[in-house]
Formats: sequence, structure tokens, C-alpha cells
Amino acid sequence: WLYPPDGGSWNPPARALISVLGLSWQPVALMAAWLKPEKLLCLGTEESLAMQVGEEPVLKVVARLAELPPHALQARTIQEPEELNLYREIKRFLEWERLGPREVVIDPTGGKKSMSAGATLAGFLIGAFLVYVDYAEYDAVRRIPVAGTEYPRLLHNPLEVFGDREVERILAALRHGGFAEAAHLAEGLAARVYEPREAEALKFLAQAYRDWQEFRFQEAEGGLRRLQDHLGRFGPLKDWSWAPRLAAALGEQGEVVATLARLTQRVCAGEKFSSLTEGLPLILNHLAAAERALEFGRPSTAILLTYATLERYVDLCLWVYYGLEDENPDYGKLTVDAAAYHQVGRALHGRSYQPRDLGGPLTLSVGVQLLATLKPELMPPEKEFLGRIKGLMSLRNRTEFEHGLCPQVVQADQVRQYLDKVKEIVARGGKKENLPELEQLLAPYRFPLSDLSV
Repeated sequence: WLYPPDGGSWNPPARALISVLGLSWQPVALMAAWLKPEKLLCLGTEESLAMQVGEEPVLKVVARLAELPPHALQARTIQEPEELNLYREIKRFLEWERLGPREVVIDPTGGKKSMSAGATLAGFLIGAFLVYVDYAEYDAVRRIPVAGTEYPRLLHNPLEVFGDREVERILAALRHGGFAEAAHLAEGLAARVYEPREAEALKFLAQAYRDWQEFRFQEAEGGLRRLQDHLGRFGPLKDWSWAPRLAAALGEQGEVVATLARLTQRVCAGEKFSSLTEGLPLILNHLAAAERALEFGRPSTAILLTYATLERYVDLCLWVYYGLEDENPDYGKLTVDAAAYHQVGRALHGRSYQPRDLGGPLTLSVGVQLLATLKPELMPPEKEFLGRIKGLMSLRNRTEFEHGLCPQVVQADQVRQYLDKVKEIVARGGKKENLPELEQLLAPYRFPLSDLSV
């Protein structure tokens, strides 16, 4: 009882055996005696299930030789069309016994060809182990296997050869930002292959990037750490073409997402940042998220994230330099040239601008106007510059997520020009803090997905 016949051993961690019973009952008995399952389901025709071995019913012989208690054995008569009814019986058995795919061995050795093929197809689909009774020697005269040379043989899963197609579907979903879809596909693949390590790695990747994309930084940190450990353990032993390019970025990305988790906790606890450098990671993350949304073909989401990036950046600047709270700002601590402030307002809003005294919460409009008045090196007060910001605010208000009964279609090229302008503004802050170029700062916040392929 060896697999393979050259001496290696294999013992599946299975609780249940599903066997097709043909007119030769010995394979079912041999397989059950070797596996000793908690549950045995025999699928056969009226003729095969009614057989006698001497004067003893065949199912009683199988149970006796396998040393199974009577309650462990079930039998189902399969009527035409055999394969369809066989599928249904297997499904009922799995549901009734609450069996997972890795707890089941399906033995398609016996029975009619349609039933044997049906059992194999069902086993492959659910991800069960497929094992049949093979033999080392064959009696050509009697046309039967030589008794005593039988052994259980694990059928190779075709996904071992064709699995790259499944992996490419997962990678394609990742490249287009379908992180939930990729995680679902990877989880399904892991349940259907005998060697699930690559599919598990892709599931960890998709889940971590999904959490990061949705600003769940603590979960993303744990997911990236789990992925890094997994690749460290199994990557060197496998030939996963996509893994080396990704693994090179994971260390720095893990540090970045840990920083984002820590900073978010501080902000939510009411703490404030003492410098642009300290709070800039939260701005860079929003900026990278806006870029991804545009790359993934979601321009409306991209324009909302672009707007949110600028709003957060302006709030950060006004806190760091002037201690202004966004919800309850104390404008009395400012010394503002009223004429210059209103001049910036007219440059930003045009003829619709109505001069008002400072008051109320910090909106993006008021924040931009203040920053351009107080820190023109960070927010230039020129009409041409501020006009782009006005365009950004206007486009954001026309998406399907905002105002009006008639949402307009947002074009990607429109979003790109406003995104580039916000990047230019953020870059000014980095330059003032003597930080590296913006593209270098943004690199670890981007997901290296474009070159993922099998």
C-alpha cells in the first residue's frame, strides 16, 4: 500500500471516502481498509449495490474488511443520467456531513465509465483528493490485476500543469485593482490544488492591498507581514515568476503601512503634528490612492481622492504653521492682511466672490485662500494657479457621488490635470522641508502590480 509504487508513502488527512462501486467490489474494500475513514459513501447501480459475495451482502463485506462500524457506511443508488445524479448525491453527502474539500477522498476506480468520470469531475471541482486503486502487475491471461500488487495512487491534479491560467486570472484582477475578486479567486484555487502555497501567497497579497486601499492600515500591516513570511518560507523553494519583483518592495511597504497605522491612531486620538514631514505620510498615501483609482479606470473616485488629498494637505499646513484646528479654528491668533486675503479670494472664485470676515470651520476654499495669503511659497496666489484648484472643486461637485440630479461623466484626462496640480502643491511642501523629490517619496506607497505576470 504505497504511493507512488517506487516506495514513497502518502496518507491523506481525510475523514470521508466516496467510492464508486462497480461489479468488482474489491477496489472499494481495499481503499476503505487502507484509508479507514470515519464515513464511507458507496455510489452504485441497483445491480452493483445488490451483489452478494457468497451469501453475504457486498456492503457488509466492505464494512467488515475495512473494519468500519455499520453506521459509518452509506450507499446511494445512482439512476440515469448517472453523472448528474452522482453529482447531486456527492453534494448532499458533503453538506449533510459538513465536510470540507480537504477532508474527502474520492475513489473513481470502479463502476461504469460515466460514473467514474463523473466522480473524478466532481472531486476535481470541489478540490477533494482523487485516489484510485492501481496495480503493479497484471495477469494478461485472466485479464485482472495480480492479487497483492494493488496500491492506492493519488491522481495528479491538472491544475499542477494548467494552474498558470488560474494564476494569471488572479494577477489580472490584481493589476486592475480587483483586490476582493483576486482574494476570492486565490482562495478558491488554494482549495482545489494539492499544493496551495502559491495560491495562498496571492490571497495574502490581495487581502493586504485591499485593506490598504480601504485605509485599514493595521489589517494591511498584518497582511503584508504574513505575505512576507510566506514568501520567505516557500518562495525560495518555488518558481513563482511574479514573486521576486514583489518581494523586493515588501520590506519598505511594511514599514510605510506601519507608519500610516501609527499616525492614524494619533490623529484619531486628537494629537497634532509638529511638522509637515511628520504628517506627510498620510498625504502621500491619499495621493497614491488617487493615482491608483485613475489607473484602475475609476476617474470619479480619483477626483474625490485628489480633492481629499489637497484638503488634508492644506489642513496640515495651517495646523503646523498657525495652529489652526479644522473644525474649530481660532482665527484670532492670525495676522491676516485683509486686502491680500480678499484679492486671493477673487483670484480663486472670480466674479462670484463675496468678501466675508473669517469665521466657521476650515473649508477647502477658505483654507486655500488663507494658505495662499499667508504662505505663498506653498500655495501661489496667482489666478492661473488658483484657477486649477477652482476647477478641481467644480469637477468634484459634478460626480455621481456629489450634488445634482444629473451626474456628469468625469473624464480621465480632466482628472489627470488636477491630480498633477495637487502633486505640484504637495511637492512644494516637501521641498520646503528639504525632503527628496515627490516621485521618490511616493514610490513605496504605490502597489507594484503592473509587471505582475506568470
